[in-house]
Amino acid sequence: MRLYSAACFKAGYAAAQFLPRATAHGIGATIALASYRRRPAAQAALRANLHRVTGQIGPALDALCAENVANFGRMLADYFRCGGAGGNRRAAALVDESRGFEHLETARALGRGTVIVTAHLGHWELGGTFLAQYGLPMTVVTLEEPSSELTRWRDALRRRLGIQTIAVGPGREFAFLEMLAALRRNECVAMLVDRPYAGSGQPVDFLGARAAFSPAPALLAHHTGATVLPAFVLFNGRRRYVSFAAPIIPMHSGPSARAVLAENTQRIATVFEAIVREHPTQWFNYVPIWPDSQARTGTPPAAP
Repeated sequence: MRLYSAACFKAGYAAAQFLPRATAHGIGATIALASYRRRPAAQAALRANLHRVTGQIGPALDALCAENVANFGRMLADYFRCGGAGGNRRAAALVDESRGFEHLETARALGRGTVIVTAHLGHWELGGTFLAQYGLPMTVVTLEEPSSELTRWRDALRRRLGIQTIAVGPGREFAFLEMLAALRRNECVAMLVDRPYAGSGQPVDFLGARAAFSPAPALLAHHTGATVLPAFVLFNGRRRYVSFAAPIIPMHSGPSARAVLAENTQRIATVFEAIVREHPTQWFNYVPIWPDSQARTGTPPAAP
């Protein structure tokens, strides 16, 4: 059975409703590590990505990657746990500390909508839940899932938690108009920007090499004047969470729309660099982020 499927997500959700959290974490970490060890391409990608972030090689890099994958399994266990009845209450109970809420209040007060930018870092789904429970109108932007059944299931889970979804990608030509409409209603639109879908990325300098980030936040800000705000939810030392918003990222304007788009997307990538460096075991990217860069990780690259 494929792990990234509606059947597995439903099974994980059902189990997480009655298992103790520590047990669910243990099971999630074990399954994630077993899956990772059967996927050479994912191993090669993660090793190359984390080598560039940390400079580690050999056994030290192996340990870093193993902790990353185990954390991903733990994060998924919490995702399932917070998706059932009382999910908002469960989510709030997992957050030990919240910082930077004043930045969100400032953004909302400007009245032009807020684009919340985050990465495949920590528990991004919990962030939307946490904000929705404060009564903020939340919409998350996501790619279509591998199957329509899983797409519907995840959409329904978010709706139960007070979050709307806009799916992007091929065949979703009106998604951008939906985002514009939400921002013009002064709502919050949250999106992952560190792994754009094929052909949609804007080249940026990221951790010393060229990578691609989504230009959507800069483009939305250009059309609406929306505020761009970085926010993250990360494990702390007790495997609970700290939620924080960073200061608003200024979006510049100018006569050349293309140049402004490139500059503003770079501004977002630059803010993300320090956060990714600080939390490499919670940056969950199992595909190449720098595909043109061959990292020296202490092992030969996996076969395609």
